[in-house]
Amino acid sequence: MTARGGIAVCLALVVLSGCGIPVEDRPRPLSAADIPSSIPGPPLTSMPPVGATVELFFVRGSRLAPVRRQTPSPLSVERTITAIMSGPIPLERSQGFRTALPGEVRLAGTVAAGVPLIDVTGSFDQVEGEEQILALAQLVFTLTGLPGVDGVSFALSGRTVEVPTGDGALKRGPLRREDFEAVAPPD
Repeated sequence: MTARGGIAVCLALVVLSGCGIPVEDRPRPLSAADIPSSIPGPPLTSMPPVGATVELFFVRGSRLAPVRRQTPSPLSVERTITAIMSGPIPLERSQGFRTALPGEVRLAGTVAAGVPLIDVTGSFDQVEGEEQILALAQLVFTLTGLPGVDGVSFALSGRTVEVPTGDGALKRGPLRREDFEAVAPPD
């Protein structure tokens, strides 16, 4: 390289080093005024709310197995029922997860003393035996994982009913996880 070429390279480096973003000693929050308007994207005021993680229980083999899902905040019994009723996503199905829940279930009343009343009216009565126990266990395990939910009661057409527990005995709510130990997830 010639002397003239070396001087040109040094001069270019000096000029380029003066351009760009200044270096700061530590991170600092940016205000909306600090962000150039030429950056595409939604305005800062319209960002979606941060979701919450909920643990849903589906069937894998002949037992329950948990999966984690994002759901809109705040967690609620209604949103959790919607999430479990949507069933396993394709990736979960490919891993052997399925649901025993038929048709549709809904919250029949408010959560009283930590126990929601779930109405299983519809095609639920067409499910029998072990599948019905798994379906009930899915709801009990999923809903009792929510803060403030201690048990679950079930209704048919708005009337509280007895349902089979994991050992086949009939019980009127509130049902808890220990009522379904026979189908509980393996440790």
